[in-house]
Amino acid sequence: MQKESLTLRNITKDLKKAADCHMSNVDDWRLSYIIPFTLLALLLGILLKRFWVGALIFLPAVYHIVRYSMDISAHRKRMQAIRGVIDRGDIAISVETLSHIAKETVYEPHTSARRAHSTKEITVYYFESGGSFRIPNCNKHYDWSETFYLTSKGLENISIGGDEFFCVSLQGYGDIAYIYPCKFFVLDSTLI
Repeated sequence: MQKESLTLRNITKDLKKAADCHMSNVDDWRLSYIIPFTLLALLLGILLKRFWVGALIFLPAVYHIVRYSMDISAHRKRMQAIRGVIDRGDIAISVETLSHIAKETVYEPHTSARRAHSTKEITVYYFESGGSFRIPNCNKHYDWSETFYLTSKGLENISIGGDEFFCVSLQGYGDIAYIYPCKFFVLDSTLI
């Protein structure tokens, strides 16, 4: 089996995609409040011919519109920070040994349109060095790769304790930013 070369460009794509996956979760649940309240406000305002009734119904949508704008702003800042770290070359790549993979239930308010679903199960990779990596909620990982693009479940299926991974860390951020199995990838000579 031929290993694929891991370049700075590929790492950048994966980091940006992980940030975008986080933002898509925000999009889903915010829009599920904004659109119905806006339509209801317009419908009642037109049918009852009273602007104040529509404006009153529109108030919850205003809150979510403002919060959605704040989320978009935070996402842009996160993307600029990732670009800044990459441009400065503040990326550290180390080889770490996987200790174990765990499923954990976490509380994250408003990860879906229904409040009842504010807890979710996530997959966390723990390494012998003490670092951990939380798998982002993306459909495919390494989609730039012609051979080794994987789903989150596929990555979990091919990973066992004792496997070695290239772990990408960004200076100024706590945990591991992204992982690459050493059995599939080799570092490009410009990254060594």
